[in-house]
Amino acid sequence: MDPKDIKHLNPKLAPGASDPIETVPEPELHPGDDPLDKIAEVHTRVLDTITGFEKLSEKAEPEFKPVADAFLTTHQKHEAELAGYLRKMGRDPNDDGSFFGAVNSSLIEIRSWFEDVTADVMDRVKEGEKHVLEAYEQARDTGQTIEANAMLSYHMEQLNALLRAHAV
Repeated sequence: MDPKDIKHLNPKLAPGASDPIETVPEPELHPGDDPLDKIAEVHTRVLDTITGFEKLSEKAEPEFKPVADAFLTTHQKHEAELAGYLRKMGRDPNDDGSFFGAVNSSLIEIRSWFEDVTADVMDRVKEGEKHVLEAYEQARDTGQTIEANAMLSYHMEQLNALLRAHAV
């Protein structure tokens, strides 16, 4: 059926309009609302988290090391996917993270002097993961492509599954 034959079904089409396709204006972006900037922020937080989990894995007691390694491996996989997406979209991903990665690593090192790194640290792990998940949510809620939303949502599912599996 020709679109002209169904004009009466769409009241927004004026009689005699030459272009029956209505365009929707692009939303105005405010500073910090660029979808790729939000993914870059997730990537940086994941890099910082990797730095912390590398130290946590190094200091973990044998019974907790598989848990620390599971989080580390998952974050490393996510980092590679985020970096790949950023490159695909013409961005250079950060290679080093931020100073928070060094802070995370230092805190774990210092705490390991006073306490064993066992499942007792899971409360702190959950808090750190919450910080990462917040960045994922913000990125996902900033008008991403379907591909980016799928990646972000999948990463969030995997992190939440790890947290549920290792809840204390």
